[in-house]
This record gives sequence, C-alpha cells and structure tokens, in this order.
Amino acid sequence: MHIKRSIISALVAATLTTSSMFAGVAMAQQAKPSSIKTRLDHLSGTPYVLVISYLHAEITSITCESWTMLGVGSWKDQNNFTIPTGPAVAIMNANKFNGYCKNANSIVAHTDDGDFIGQLDRGAGNWDASTKLTFLDTNFK
Repeated sequence: MHIKRSIISALVAATLTTSSMFAGVAMAQQAKPSSIKTRLDHLSGTPYVLVISYLHAEITSITCESWTMLGVGSWKDQNNFTIPTGPAVAIMNANKFNGYCKNANSIVAHTDDGDFIGQLDRGAGNWDASTKLTFLDTNFK
C-alpha cells in the first residue's frame, strides 16, 4: 500500500509540475483554459478519483449532502487538503463514497468565490467505476 501511495504521489507531482509549466502559457494565449485530456482507466475500480479543477479560486472543500469529502475535517480524514486555483489536478480518496451523491448537482466544490457543481465521469453516485471528477467555472469568459 505504501508503494502504491508513493507511485500515486509521484504521478500527481509530475502532473502538477507539467501542468504548472504549461498552464501559464495556455492561459496567456487564449481566453478560455484548454481542456485537460486524460486516459485514466487504471483508476477505475480503485478508491482513487482524479479531481480536475478549472475554477479560478482555491477549492477549500468538496461536499455531498451532509458529508465533507475533501478539505479540513473530511470524512475519516482521508482527504484533508485543498486544491489550488485551476487549472489544477489532485487525487482524491473516494473510499466508501460509492452510492453517495446520486442526486443531480449533489457534489459541490466550495471556494471563496462561491460554490460550483462537480460531475463524475461515470455517472452520479458511481464512485467505484469513476476515474475523474471535474469542476468547471461556467461564468468564466
């Protein structure tokens, strides 16, 4: 398990480093952020989900119904971190979340600029099969 965490940590660090290097260039050249393309089938069936944020503010927490899934005081303290201003990526531990957040618009990222709805790539509540959770700022022009 420790080796798996090390590999995932290295993957996230490499992704963040690469994203950071190119994000400024992409943002300077176009008004809207470019899309992050991912092929993440290896995450399907694991407790991990890639969170992709295009939000122009730090995600301080992600909630679903009455549960805090990410942020300080997250469920079982498994995701006690924030996600920086986007575009940004993070790996979230979705262990024991399967079946939760089945209702439309139930996954919410909270920022200092407001709340934003997230979308799972394999359908609401389907955490076990999902590989990514995406947050878009639909007001960004």
